[in-house]
Amino acid sequence: MKLDINVPVSGLDLASLLDSEQGLFLCQNRGQNYITVAKAGHSIAFGPTPIGRVIQEQPSANQGPEPWVVTKISNSTEFAEFRTSGPVGSR
Repeated sequence: MKLDINVPVSGLDLASLLDSEQGLFLCQNRGQNYITVAKAGHSIAFGPTPIGRVIQEQPSANQGPEPWVVTKISNSTEFAEFRTSGPVGSR
């Protein structure tokens, strides 16, 4: 399945969601946001790396698996091009 930009999908296995994909993805699980890069031949080439405020999960015996929500945000696989040293547009 090829994912479209800005169209979220969900599933329990992040690697299988990104299988055969290439690009930059926002991945969410249990309230935490992650950035992940998928490249041809590698469902997860980089990440998942937490972004924003890190949420400390409280382990609980009655919690089952929670699905990942994955949104493709770019076709680029170069994570460095999304980093800036200041406000957007001031490289």
